Amino acid sequence: KIKMKNQKTNKKTIVSTDKITKIKAIILSIIIAVVLAGFVIYLVQSFDPTPKWEDYCKNIRGYPIPVYDTKGIEQPITQTECTATNGTWINSYCDYYYECQNKYNNASDKHKNIVFLVSVPVGLIAVGAGIMLALPSVSSGLMLGGGILTIYGVGQYWENLSSWIKTLILGVVLVVLIWLAYKKLKI
Repeated sequence: KIKMKNQKTNKKTIVSTDKITKIKAIILSIIIAVVLAGFVIYLVQSFDPTPKWEDYCKNIRGYPIPVYDTKGIEQPITQTECTATNGTWINSYCDYYYECQNKYNNASDKHKNIVFLVSVPVGLIAVGAGIMLALPSVSSGLMLGGGILTIYGVGQYWENLSSWIKTLILGVVLVVLIWLAYKKLKI
């Protein structure tokens, strides 16, 4: 037990070292979770940086050069004028970003897939390791960090997954977590 002096009342109070130890364990758990998630996220970024839109579409002119008739009235762009100025004609509209946007989207989807394929398994392994370890501060930190990584990884690629794959992923994760909790947690 530790004696502490209250600044307002000048009375000494006794604080249990168990309480301080629990507070330290909680703080350590949160720090472990944040560092684990940050480590894995930046590890992926180091090997496969997030694509930047500017790298694909920076030098693209996004609007057509106006065409005027003899009276000075601006005329709508035609398909011929669109393709002549490196645009893509789509449904009566000239899209100057179509090709670069597709290249960017493909690169972004590839990166999100890599984030998904790294973060989800590492997150689940961390949750499993956290459940199996005996030291509460480390195990809690691993479980929280693993949960953060799993949510981050699934969130990155979620929009690209079909409904069946989403259902399968959630079902498998749910079964594994329930099994691990049932087998390893004795509360």
